[in-house]
Amino acid sequence: MDEILLTGRFDKETIDDSMAFSIQSAASISNMADRLRARVNEIQELNTENSSYYIDMRTRLDILQISNEKILEDHERLMAKFKSRRPLPSEASRT
Repeated sequence: MDEILLTGRFDKETIDDSMAFSIQSAASISNMADRLRARVNEIQELNTENSSYYIDMRTRLDILQISNEKILEDHERLMAKFKSRRPLPSEASRT
């Protein structure tokens, strides 16, 4: 499009127009680069946030698993005690 606009023109106006097109192109490229950098920074922040969330959730899950294992062990111990205890005299007469 620039070529069509500038064809057949050899005066100062042509040079000025060409410079204006070049400046607009450079500004547009610079703007795109700035937006890409901002997007990359945004993605890096999200990755960091996701990593932190993953680590936090993994820690919580580990704590819950340990707690669950302890509860199961306590339950098994109580069940073993319950099964091994002798019935009270009042309970024996009911059976």
